[in-house]
Amino acid sequence: MRKTTPWIGMASVLALAAPSFGDMFMDATEDLFDNGFTNLDIMNVELTNDDTWLYISMQLGANLDDTSWGKYAIGINNNMGGPESNSNGWGRNIDWMRGITHWSATWADDGGTGVGGEIYEYDGTGWALTGATYSGSGNIAGDDSGHAAGFQRWQLSLASLGVGIGDTIAFDVISTGGGGGDPGVDHLSRMDPATPGWGTQSIAGEFGTYTVVPAPGAVALLGLAGLAGRRRRA
Repeated sequence: MRKTTPWIGMASVLALAAPSFGDMFMDATEDLFDNGFTNLDIMNVELTNDDTWLYISMQLGANLDDTSWGKYAIGINNNMGGPESNSNGWGRNIDWMRGITHWSATWADDGGTGVGGEIYEYDGTGWALTGATYSGSGNIAGDDSGHAAGFQRWQLSLASLGVGIGDTIAFDVISTGGGGGDPGVDHLSRMDPATPGWGTQSIAGEFGTYTVVPAPGAVALLGLAGLAGRRRRA
């Protein structure tokens, strides 16, 4: 489905003790029903994590400081066996072709300044809001520092997703418009148009997967502990 490339190798992890590492997922460009919507054209998505957060970095095909609208979201199945839904927390017209447990949607629609966002969990009967940037929630935060280069970045607490180190999530990332019934204009899970137009439901492809890994600093400490153990046994 998507080519996944390690962001940083283990040798570099041990040497640099970087704060996080993860995977890059590439998307086709100009695969929209209207390729004039460059601010909705997903180029790539990078997922990284540390011990507390999942970081999401979307690169779109336009300077987000120059746009006055745009919504960017991720549908996640945490694979923990809880209730799932083929819907989403914003009522977007999307067929995931499977169930999801969590939905996080963000916006950059005030000339690109700031990143607002919400996170929802499906509770079996509906979508429960579990965090929002505007309420000071500790479950979600945004970063607009890359807007000029087309990056929409936000982070979700691992706790809000019900996952921890070693767990693997399934996910799809989408761009969409401002209408409640809008489809996913671009889906990371597809290399072709996901919908023929605003009034037609978008169809997802095969979800990507991401495994939450120990923060590199912790890995380095484990490596040092192993070396120390070998010295003691020598």
